Amino acid sequence: MVKTNINIADTQLNSKLVKNFLKSEELNGFYSFKNDIKNYEDLIKKRSSFSVDKRLLMHNIVFEQYKNIRSLGLVSKSIDALKNPKTFTITTGHQLCLNTGPIYFFYKILHCIKISVELKKIYPKYNFVPVFWMASEDHDFEEIKSFETKNKKFEISSNDKNFCTGRIKPKGLNKIISELEFYFQNKPFKDEIISLFKKAYNKDLNLSESTRLIVHSLFKDYGLISIDADDHKLKSSFKEILIDEVNNFTCHNYVSATNDKISALLDEKIKFQVNPRKLNLFLIKDNKRYRLEYAKNSYNAVGSNLSFKKGEILEILNKNPEMFSPNVLMRPIYQEFLLPNLSYVGGGAEISYWLQLKSLFDYYKIPFPILTLRNSILLLNRRDIDFIDKNNIQISDLLRSKSLFIKNIINSNFKDNLNLDYEKKELKSIFKSLLKTATHVDKNLEAFVKSNETKQFKMVDSIEKKIIKSYKRKIEDLINSCEKIYDKAHPDGILQERKINFSEYYSFIGKKMIKNIYDSIIPFDNKLIVIEI
Repeated sequence: MVKTNINIADTQLNSKLVKNFLKSEELNGFYSFKNDIKNYEDLIKKRSSFSVDKRLLMHNIVFEQYKNIRSLGLVSKSIDALKNPKTFTITTGHQLCLNTGPIYFFYKILHCIKISVELKKIYPKYNFVPVFWMASEDHDFEEIKSFETKNKKFEISSNDKNFCTGRIKPKGLNKIISELEFYFQNKPFKDEIISLFKKAYNKDLNLSESTRLIVHSLFKDYGLISIDADDHKLKSSFKEILIDEVNNFTCHNYVSATNDKISALLDEKIKFQVNPRKLNLFLIKDNKRYRLEYAKNSYNAVGSNLSFKKGEILEILNKNPEMFSPNVLMRPIYQEFLLPNLSYVGGGAEISYWLQLKSLFDYYKIPFPILTLRNSILLLNRRDIDFIDKNNIQISDLLRSKSLFIKNIINSNFKDNLNLDYEKKELKSIFKSLLKTATHVDKNLEAFVKSNETKQFKMVDSIEKKIIKSYKRKIEDLINSCEKIYDKAHPDGILQERKINFSEYYSFIGKKMIKNIYDSIIPFDNKLIVIEI
């Protein structure tokens, strides 16, 4: 059951850059189309010329990647559809987080799926395949090695430092299984959670294979396919762009220019999500991923003793393109080069760096996809929702700082205006007049007046704090209850969707959890949604 939804652009969830993208047209030169279902028709036309050879290549590789999965269900239909010139993809991507990591992983994927379903209704003569692009070449094991429930952190280990995470075979799986059995021992869907984990994670599988298995188990009924781009044939098809990056530092040049243009357009210094390096590639050697750095006419693999001249690096690239890996800015180019894609579904951070890439896409003559900011979702139980209704709590306030949230609760429960904004305004006016009078008599009195103004404002702030403190004592029980709900939305001070694993909620209602989220997704609008779970 959906409690409510509010516009994400009106919340504190995203950066100024993303808010501008959502609410104005200032940045319309830095993306293709807004996420409106009417805009997909134009992009379908642009994508209709997508190479048949690439379609067949991707079909064959995905088919091979799924060969060890017995029950494909609707996924088989999706894989076959990749060959069809009337098939297009809707894509999202993520790191290979253990057991899917924080639950927003689900929100991205289900948003991606729902767009595909809705597009099929509007454009029935075309096929729309939801795709999960696995970040299998990422090397940050620390970011993916654990997942958390409300009261427990589960963690694997590995001796493979700086490995492409997709190639790692983790350690400590039996320990996690035991911990899961204990933690969920009294939950109705304990067995399903344990079975999911055991099926996906075992000593014979690397993290790419494990991630595909658990994603398949959870989303196969929706036809979602997972793609591991750490593949020799895929890299070979992308080789010319890799060579161009080595020769011309193209990504750095175009993205740097775009960053300058955005900053000038918005008339402020933007803190960009990613800043381009001179060379935006990694080298993979013995399963380890090293950042390539260009300095003094040499290409150096940072963290190793490997160094190459230009001719040497190009020779390696020509013979073994699988040894090269795009970084976060080049990965979208790689993805869109290989797929007949219409939209990328991501979080605010992802949308931010995609906005830096439009000119690079134009240079490579690759159509830029529709950028879709995923729905943000807050899961609460019926009791919490009833409490929110009863006490007229604004959902948007749950996204503010805890202190401001509590202050707004107090304000809404008392007629008195707790802040002294009016008094401060009057005081400001008084001191303005005093300053004018005093300096007219003697300019040396300016510092004295301003010093006393500061003291008086500090005194008013102190009074305001004491007023709020006094009110808090009067409604202590209400405040305590509100704080508990706030902490559910921000466990350990982190937004719920960015911390808690799906298993916490799945353990109570099973697969119904997935359906509830799917049904609640609003695919062509930017919403924060509260769901009763």
